[in-house]
Amino acid sequence: MYPANRTLNRQIQQVLYMLKRQYGGTVSVYRLNDAETDVRTGRKWIDKDVFVVRRAIVLPVKISRAVVKSIAQISVGKTPVHGGSFDSGLRQFIIDARDLPGNFEFTNDDWLVYNGRRYEIKEIHEFEFGAAWIIVGKELMGRVPEQVHLVAADSLIGLNAGASNQ
Repeated sequence: MYPANRTLNRQIQQVLYMLKRQYGGTVSVYRLNDAETDVRTGRKWIDKDVFVVRRAIVLPVKISRAVVKSIAQISVGKTPVHGGSFDSGLRQFIIDARDLPGNFEFTNDDWLVYNGRRYEIKEIHEFEFGAAWIIVGKELMGRVPEQVHLVAADSLIGLNAGASNQ
């Protein structure tokens, strides 16, 4: 945040806070660091980071059907050939900059997962003063998100406790 505009910064933060309370949802931001494939075994190794945003502003999805036409259908004098169609959804996310690490910058190679659905980043808009980002995500219906689930094991076993095979 820029110190010269403290009043404006405070107003932006208050509006973001109110929107997060009304339209907040948990969104995971994924960043692909590296990917390798072993050519002998065919096994893939993927290194990615996950940043969980507990309260991102999630706006309603706009679903549309896209039709892909072949050149034969477009050309004059050809017999009609049907193209393919698929459903996709566009959704806007507003993510507060305070919910991510300080030096975080979105790239078009990142993706979001919300409600078990994967959204490829189509557009990135940055708020004034680095306060937040508006992310336009495109979902292809039926695509598996390949999520990373964080698992924690908590236990109340003391250091002097023992276990037996019975």
